[in-house]
Amino acid sequence: MNSSFLSRIQYLDLSLNNFDGPIPKAFHNMTSLKFLDLSDNQFTSIDGGVSSFIFRNNCILKTLDLSFNSDFGGDVFGSYENESMSCSRYGLQVLNLPGTSIKIKIPDWLGKFKNLRSLSLYDNDIYGSIPASLGNLSSLENLDLSSNALTGAMPTTFGRLLNLRKLSLGWNRLEELGEECFIQLENLEVLDISHNLLKGVLAEVHFANLSRLNTLLIGDNEHLSLDMKSNWIPTFQLKYFDASSCTGCFGSEFPPWLRTQKTLVILGLSKTSISSDFPIWLRAQNLTTLDLSHNQIVGPIPTSIGDQMPNLKYLYLNGNLINDSLPLSLCKLKNLTEVDLSSNEFSGMVQGCLLTSNLMLLDLSSNNFSGTFPYSHGNLSGIQMLFLGNNSFEGSMPRILKNSKDMEILDLEGNKFSGNIPTWVGNNLEYLRCLMLSGNLFNGTIPSSLSNLTYLFNLDLAHNQLEGPIPQNLRNFNAMTGQAYAAFSSYREKSISQSIKSNDLYYSMKQLEVMVKIDLSQNYLVGSIPSEIAKLKELIGLNLSHNNLTGTIPAEIGEIESLESLDLSFNQLSGPIPRSISRLNSLGDLKLSHNNLSGEIPREGHLSTFNEPSSFDGNPYLCGDPLPKKCRTENSFEPPFRNIENQDEEENKWEKWLLYIMIILGYAVGFWGVVGALILKRNWRYAYFNFVDETKDKIHATMQRSIETLKGMCIYK
Repeated sequence: MNSSFLSRIQYLDLSLNNFDGPIPKAFHNMTSLKFLDLSDNQFTSIDGGVSSFIFRNNCILKTLDLSFNSDFGGDVFGSYENESMSCSRYGLQVLNLPGTSIKIKIPDWLGKFKNLRSLSLYDNDIYGSIPASLGNLSSLENLDLSSNALTGAMPTTFGRLLNLRKLSLGWNRLEELGEECFIQLENLEVLDISHNLLKGVLAEVHFANLSRLNTLLIGDNEHLSLDMKSNWIPTFQLKYFDASSCTGCFGSEFPPWLRTQKTLVILGLSKTSISSDFPIWLRAQNLTTLDLSHNQIVGPIPTSIGDQMPNLKYLYLNGNLINDSLPLSLCKLKNLTEVDLSSNEFSGMVQGCLLTSNLMLLDLSSNNFSGTFPYSHGNLSGIQMLFLGNNSFEGSMPRILKNSKDMEILDLEGNKFSGNIPTWVGNNLEYLRCLMLSGNLFNGTIPSSLSNLTYLFNLDLAHNQLEGPIPQNLRNFNAMTGQAYAAFSSYREKSISQSIKSNDLYYSMKQLEVMVKIDLSQNYLVGSIPSEIAKLKELIGLNLSHNNLTGTIPAEIGEIESLESLDLSFNQLSGPIPRSISRLNSLGDLKLSHNNLSGEIPREGHLSTFNEPSSFDGNPYLCGDPLPKKCRTENSFEPPFRNIENQDEEENKWEKWLLYIMIILGYAVGFWGVVGALILKRNWRYAYFNFVDETKDKIHATMQRSIETLKGMCIYK
């Protein structure tokens, strides 16, 4: 490209492409460049670093955006070695380098750019302390250093950033606030110091001049506290306030000054050790997120909650002591998207009017709810996660779930649900990842339609009354075979400005991986273990114990290399233990006890690490370590099952001889019982021969009449 043409370019935007490799050196020839956006690409380096751009051509560059080129790493800033690189004016106004894998300290020379309005370095690996020179950026309006590894204190020089509107220092390792570091920042609107190691006290004086503050995020600073008088009235009106995991911030009561905040959109007070009544005084027409989880809040939910917070979308009250039934005014909250009321003391029935199409997550687990879950009244067509476990719900599986086509997790465990598992579970809920129905009263057979759930990676039907065989088409569970990526939808992965995530319901993929299991234990299943189960190579846990399974353990079971727990105990399995199990190097829990397994226990490979007899006991025909019963030597060893066959053959021979003897004895007794009586009793003998003679004469006369009759018929014809 013509160098004269490049020298005239002032504005260049190449963002959102797939450019990779080093940034071309030709960019240095753009001597008139004022705006350069290379964000969201795959560039790996920049010759001379950022300084080679911003110090070139008398520092006329105003905007440089290299955001989210995640392979940069290293020293992306470059050096500033001598005054020859200085400028008569420092024109840079915007420097964006988030998500570029920077692993370096913040250079002091950044403090020279007094026209800089926005400095974004978040989501990197920047370490060390924050340089005091950043306090010289008198034009700065946005400073975002969050999600790094910064240590030390907030510089007191920050008090000179009088134009600052947003200060984001969250998710670092900062330890000290620094005296008067933000007291004079009258234009400050957003203050995020959450998820650090800050200690000390925030008092009224720190906020006295912050009349424009609308976002205050101080959560997850265990040793930070707030010291405000009970009659303090802030000069600000907050929209977003999160003090979650700030256990020393408030004591046991809700802070009185919160009653003055009428514009709240998000309120997060999770894990703050509050133990007072539910805040019936909380009236926030704009509130969309309320997180009071993991405290000791008592009492019922206000009966007028639907009027007090009409725009509520996210309600997290889990892990408290809230009791009584759910107020009907909850039915007025038509925008509810996520509701977590788990681990409380709620009771009564659930009203169908609570179940709206907007609900994506509903967790009522570990309460005292009872009765039937709404069978058809309501609409859960948009639900993705439903947790009803550990209550006293009864009746058949709610038909209302038949149209929940986006369902990913269905947890009904620990209730009194009964009846068959409907076929529509497998036919309609095609995106189901977790199906947990254990600890209920479900009966009938396991529907073969469950094999349609190709994304399923957790199937728990334990502790029910299921019967019949295990379905044969297990290989259709693609998520367990490794053919499908069973990732959760990202609808919960929101920033704090959108929603406060509920820690109990947020699963990382690493957590999901340890949940890949099949548990069919404590039922009445019969038949053999399908050999197709070996196709589930991602399976980590398999529990088929306490059933009536027969046949042998599939020889292919050693192909499930990820298996960590295998429990086949308390069945009627027979034959030898497959030697392929020795290849399961991740196996930490093995239970084959109380079956009819036979032969010598293999001791090669990983099987040699199982030295507890409890893994194998209750199999009378097994022998070898770790059982006390020793096997025969190779020369004289005869497999126990062969001995059983020989023993059975011997028993059959004796039974046949016994039968013959009994027949002969019976015949002899019958014969001599009659003949002996005739010999010894003369009158019996006379009577017997008279009876024989009379019977013979009657037979002869009858035959004679029959012959005469036949002759007459022949003559007639």
